[in-house]
Amino acid sequence: MKNDMMGIIFAENPEAGMGELTSVRSLAAVPFGGRYRIIDFILSNMVNSSIINVGITTPYNYQSLSDHLGTGKPWDIDRKGNGLFVLPPKDIPEAGEIRGNIDTIIGINHYITKSSQSYVVVSDCNTLCNINFSDVLKFHLESEADITMIYNDVDKLKPRELSTRILLDTDENNRVTDINVYPMHQKTNHSYMHMFIINKELLLELAGDAFAHNKHYISKDIFLPNLDKLKIMGYKFDGYCKQIDNIKSFFDTNLELLQKNVRDELFGLSSDMPIYTKVKDTVPTKYGVGANVSNSFIADGCLIEGTVKNSVLFRGVHVGRGATVENCIVMQNSEVMDNCLLENVIFDKEVVLRSGKKLVGQDTYPMVIGKKAVI
Repeated sequence: MKNDMMGIIFAENPEAGMGELTSVRSLAAVPFGGRYRIIDFILSNMVNSSIINVGITTPYNYQSLSDHLGTGKPWDIDRKGNGLFVLPPKDIPEAGEIRGNIDTIIGINHYITKSSQSYVVVSDCNTLCNINFSDVLKFHLESEADITMIYNDVDKLKPRELSTRILLDTDENNRVTDINVYPMHQKTNHSYMHMFIINKELLLELAGDAFAHNKHYISKDIFLPNLDKLKIMGYKFDGYCKQIDNIKSFFDTNLELLQKNVRDELFGLSSDMPIYTKVKDTVPTKYGVGANVSNSFIADGCLIEGTVKNSVLFRGVHVGRGATVENCIVMQNSEVMDNCLLENVIFDKEVVLRSGKKLVGQDTYPMVIGKKAVI
């Protein structure tokens, strides 16, 4: 049963507004947590669930993602027959372009059809959690569901959060009775995690029918119209879960890694479900005589000569003498020169902040500096 699943991951989410961070890369390839990419989490979840056939759709800006994934060796899915498949953009002949995730499914129908597995786990790339899909498949089969939507319970959401959320109503038997797509008001705390399990043939049938009727989105054009026709079940996930769909959620989720309980659960340190990523052989981080580091997540290959507080630093970052970096996310090979102040700021890769400069954002609205900028 465990090996009867294949995975499909959408590398983009049109509702996610990541600004500068996705101007040069896909959402799936956005760096996260010092040495990872966003896609590492859902891909590792699939591999840890014994899924050995994974297709990743790449509509645009996919060079960085392809370089990161390679042949899939870090995830042990560089195999013959199955393995990792990076599926490049493909226009739909009847429509001329891809307008939604149904169009994407139609565009990769040959890949789905030729796969030997019977069930498909379909997921967006930007939900961060540590989930075992084998448990979800077991629930799916035991409940005799046509579709199983995975959700988690959330607290009261802010209006801007509702604009990217899909909320589910379920009955006492966990059957989905209503779906609220990007609602104005929150009537339930069941938040769809943009992951579902379905039989392969049923997915192709539903997607083909929807596409033939000029429908393009799975949630509102397949799930919602079929609530009374198909048995759509809800599977509740109780673990740590975050959806990264804007700069603020990206900033907050990175800084939550400074909490040990979050790290232990998300990275599978308390279970046998580790998160894998592309391995780079880098020297250990060096700390100068005047270095002062507290409550920070620092990758290898850095040189710290100043003060770093409550921050996440990626590989190869240099913090100069007399510089202070606080509540920041500084990506790979960036440099904060001597006597600088950096607070509530996100640096993309290879940013240089020249000596004596100050950049201060707000914790509610962090400042973002694009890749290779020199300030």
